[in-house]
Amino acid sequence: MLKNILLGYLNYRPMTGYELKQALDTSTSFFWHAHHSQIYTTLRQMEKDGLVTSTQKAEDDALRRRVYDITDEGRNDLRQWLETPMSEVSHVKEEFLVRIFFSGQRDPQKVLAELHEQHKLHTQALDNYQNLRECMPAHEHSTLKGTRDHIFWNLTLEMGFLYEKMYLEWLEMAIKSVEQT
Repeated sequence: MLKNILLGYLNYRPMTGYELKQALDTSTSFFWHAHHSQIYTTLRQMEKDGLVTSTQKAEDDALRRRVYDITDEGRNDLRQWLETPMSEVSHVKEEFLVRIFFSGQRDPQKVLAELHEQHKLHTQALDNYQNLRECMPAHEHSTLKGTRDHIFWNLTLEMGFLYEKMYLEWLEMAIKSVEQT
């Protein structure tokens, strides 16, 4: 998946590994994240596979930055991935739900404390999505405003917002259920 995300960003413009990490951190990290090491490892493999090329660019501060650019083969790979319909539901790994599933033997007060902590964290996440909604016009990618890309970026933002609202509703229901046991 990371390969496809990196190809998607490089399809907009050439970028350094650092710029790609920043792009992920301010957009897709809400539903897919990656560490610096994963990004650079994936970029090296993509270059070996002919999906990207790279050039070193000397900076004023004597740093040599590697700039990656998508190749025609990379664009074809990205297009093929985008055009292949997903015929299954994406499975989500949710560690917290696994903990709750097995919490029947736990002290209810500890479970409640954890549920309240999760409520706090998901409230913060919801606030972050709300802030993104408000800041989107000033976002670095605002040059996409009015484009089809912008429409789809907003759709993923709205999914995140609605997901957090749903998660908070579930947490409130879970808190009430545990309080009644």
